Amino acid sequence: MAGNVAAMAAQAWFSQDQVDVAPGTTVVLQMTVVNLADTTDAFVLTPSGLAAAWTTIEPATLTLFGGTQQVVAVEVRPPMLPSTTAGPTLLPVRIVPHSDPDDVRGAETTIVIGSSQSRRLDVLQPAQRGRRGATFEMMLENRGNTPASCRLRVIDPSGRVEGEFDPPAAGVEPGASTLIRLKLRTKGMQWERRARTLPFRIDADQTGSPTATAEATFVQVPIVPERMVGRLVAAAGALALIAACWFTVVKPAIRDAADEAVKDAQPTAATTPNTNPDNTGQTNQTVASTLVPIVNDGQPTAIPFSPIAAQGETIEQRYSVPAGQVLQVTDLIVQNPNADQGTLTIQRNEVVLFTYRLDNIFSDVGVPLVTPIEFLTGQDLVVVVSCVGVGDQTVGTCAPKVTASGVLLTG
Repeated sequence: MAGNVAAMAAQAWFSQDQVDVAPGTTVVLQMTVVNLADTTDAFVLTPSGLAAAWTTIEPATLTLFGGTQQVVAVEVRPPMLPSTTAGPTLLPVRIVPHSDPDDVRGAETTIVIGSSQSRRLDVLQPAQRGRRGATFEMMLENRGNTPASCRLRVIDPSGRVEGEFDPPAAGVEPGASTLIRLKLRTKGMQWERRARTLPFRIDADQTGSPTATAEATFVQVPIVPERMVGRLVAAAGALALIAACWFTVVKPAIRDAADEAVKDAQPTAATTPNTNPDNTGQTNQTVASTLVPIVNDGQPTAIPFSPIAAQGETIEQRYSVPAGQVLQVTDLIVQNPNADQGTLTIQRNEVVLFTYRLDNIFSDVGVPLVTPIEFLTGQDLVVVVSCVGVGDQTVGTCAPKVTASGVLLTG
């Protein structure tokens, strides 16, 4: 007999020395209690030990006549918890007589608790976006009562994604959890303008245990963002419109204005009456002076002007075209090194060709001429400066500079 106790007030024993029970299930044991005394007595039956919390006795209180016995049911239900340790556990039952509470008797048996394998895998970010890959984090939890040692795998039947786990295998004690990272990457790039959704599965495998599974999704965005194409098309259209406006409207207008300015600045051809000796009384008009055509054998020249004017003074400098030559001006460079204030004009004799405000000139201002400006023999290239304010008080005068570049041609 298992668990016999020396006969005094009471004696008890279990019908089985050992019993197997799985967590989450119930087993009912039979225990016999005998009143060894000659008189009637009441007994309180109480389970103890590690299994006391999930053990009940029915009935928990007995009243026995002297020399009689009774069988009670001991129900054991170990919970499905990580704290329910697998393996043998002793189950003692204390028997306390009412007549003498200090005379405690008891009986015991061994319960062998089975192992439970329960794993849970939770992905902390079930869906992520990226062009080539992303990092997923997940928690592996061991809800069983035995240590877990799981290997992680990416399951994608389409074969479009693959990944590496850190760590590749995880050991987890009962009731504990661990963090695992997955570096996911795609096997190709998304060239279409729309994003594509790539669902996949993560498995945590352990031999002899159910597989823990979690679902996740990777949203692969296109290499070229969807809005970028529209923006590029809009930018290209805007540039094309600006270029068209420049070549069809602005540039021709500038060229026409320059041509008109040159024509207005050229002297009017003089005419003189001449009587044709062969036709008395008939008058012909002939051009007294004409423009010298541009030729390629001209001598390059640069004419510097450095007029110096006191504040409130207007001064001019002239360059006269030598006899028998024609000056064709192709470029003008205007400088205002001292940041003076006033006006500067460039003239042919008394005809104003260009006018500048000195306070608008902060660096060299180059004026390339589409059509060269011609100065005939005896005509003057004139630079006139009106000084309103001196920029450098240490100098005390307005001192702009002008350089006229071009060619001298033989007239």
